[in-house]
Amino acid sequence: MLDRLLTGLMIAAASLLASTAWAQQTAFGELPVPAGNPLTAAKIALGKALFWDEQLSLTGTVACGTCHRPQAAGSDPRSALAGDAARHPGPDGVLGNADDSIGSPGVPAHDALGNYQVDPLFGLRPRVGRRKAGTVVNAAFAGSLFWDGRADSYFRDPLTNQVLLPNYAALENQALGPLVNTSEMGHSGVTLGSLGARLAGVRPLALASDIPLALREQIGSRSYPELFALAFGSAEITPARLAMAIASYERSLIADQAPLDAHLAGTPSLTAQELQGQQLFQTNDCTFCHSGPLFTDGRFHYIGVRPPAEDPGRGAFDSDAAMLGAMLTPGLRGLGERAPYMHNGRFATLEDVVEFYNRGGDFSAPNKDPRVRPRNWTPAQKAALLAFMRRPLTDPRVTAELPPFDRPTLYSESNRVPQISGVGRPGSGGSVPQLTALEPPLLGNVNFTVVVSQALGGAQGVLVIASEDPGLPLSTPNGDVANVAFTLDGSGAAAGQASVQLDLSAAGLTVGQTLWGRAYVSDPAAAGGTAVTPVVSFTLFDPLPDAIFAGDFE
Repeated sequence: MLDRLLTGLMIAAASLLASTAWAQQTAFGELPVPAGNPLTAAKIALGKALFWDEQLSLTGTVACGTCHRPQAAGSDPRSALAGDAARHPGPDGVLGNADDSIGSPGVPAHDALGNYQVDPLFGLRPRVGRRKAGTVVNAAFAGSLFWDGRADSYFRDPLTNQVLLPNYAALENQALGPLVNTSEMGHSGVTLGSLGARLAGVRPLALASDIPLALREQIGSRSYPELFALAFGSAEITPARLAMAIASYERSLIADQAPLDAHLAGTPSLTAQELQGQQLFQTNDCTFCHSGPLFTDGRFHYIGVRPPAEDPGRGAFDSDAAMLGAMLTPGLRGLGERAPYMHNGRFATLEDVVEFYNRGGDFSAPNKDPRVRPRNWTPAQKAALLAFMRRPLTDPRVTAELPPFDRPTLYSESNRVPQISGVGRPGSGGSVPQLTALEPPLLGNVNFTVVVSQALGGAQGVLVIASEDPGLPLSTPNGDVANVAFTLDGSGAAAGQASVQLDLSAAGLTVGQTLWGRAYVSDPAAAGGTAVTPVVSFTLFDPLPDAIFAGDFE
């Protein structure tokens, strides 16, 4: 009886939070919120779950939060850490030259069934966006988003084209783009309308771990339809509601407790060097573009990072010649954590950025902003500028992942990701066939995808899955878990590839069981007539781990 009474009280409290709209005053002024999408606790919680849920991508490997993490002040830490895996070949399509850009790895090219496809630029590996991911922190104040500003403040229903939000809706517009972008989260043929059916059949954050306690309690044991009902009044999952929920969560990510904020509020908080840097920043034209408390004018400028025709930027949407190559001025809050820098990630460090401005940019054009000109700063002045742009502009809650910047651990950054190890046996052309396995080995997953590549095109093969490494015998062994035959596409040595689907719902499989697999490819040039891949290993995990959702209530 007491348990039922407490449960009822908790449901009542949750419903009250769900229906109560609220506004927030920040150090930057009142938060702009569209009248048609008022903030509620239930909507923010739903948006937070969606933002960090890799199940929004068919591969289960990319969430919104994959490219927007607190450790990089709301940007993508992988851009600085992933090496060539985060490099886009640029407009010439050739890796390793000056027009390359640094972006965010997304998903491999694949179809709606999960079969991987060969991308002309990236092959079978995850594709990379051609621009550096911007920060989601403080993005609630932006009138437009993306480097080219294509996400404006006017939001239409993606299915009906009806105007839903006539202002302040840049976040809603931005939220939907990555879900169907085939370089970010989507697959060929994906539509926004199909996302509702997918979400209706999955457990919220089933792939994540270390889910913050408050979010666990807000989700409880509810399904996504139930969470949508709590946030919007009915269980229907639509693209517009997806956008509104994710945008509501993003509006909660306000970083207004940096040392500079305390300093401006009357508590001396900057060192002498940082104050000198602030003065230099103000007297060297920096504030013409990086103005106001967020250090952005919200406008577009060409500043000479690369030739303007290489990436038209705002010029792709605005015929004004001044907009060719122009990019949206980024805010500078949290700048020290957001390497690499510029729209193409060209500069690895803030020191590189200061040197760029000190020499007056690297390329010229009639529309280049005249304030980008040689400065001849001394080493001491450069050091002061750097000091001002780092600690004073950084809210310590962000990188410490303290609320509201707390988050789950993603599957893709966990030890659950399949591991490739060992050696294989070469075939034609001396090439060793390779395996790729990125997706979550979730018990019950009926299309866990393993890709075989760099093998003899047109050959026959078998993917052998066993309870221990099946090894390198001269003939194909028999796995005690699965044996899946396949035919490689392509022709010639090292030119064959195939997607192989494993059913991880087969009887006898258990949570915590580690499986091992190799592909054996018929190849007359290989010893014994069989080329063999290195071994893949993965441990099955439960989509409903009690430890993650401890304390659920209904």
